[in-house]
Amino acid sequence: MSHEELFGHLASDNFTAQEASEYLEVSMSTFRRFVASEKLNPGSTVGRNQMFAVADLKAFKKVLRIANG
Repeated sequence: MSHEELFGHLASDNFTAQEASEYLEVSMSTFRRFVASEKLNPGSTVGRNQMFAVADLKAFKKVLRIANG
């Protein structure tokens, strides 16, 4: 399946930090480092939960793929 087939319906959604780390295929500690270093920024906060826009995560995932070859 293509990325669009799996995640296309989520284009305007937000992910929690846990969901975002799974989407990016990185551990939570790596994900937290990305946020702490401001490589990723939450789009909003709901209570104590940071929410991350799918569009931002998709762009960041592309950058990670390029950096990792």
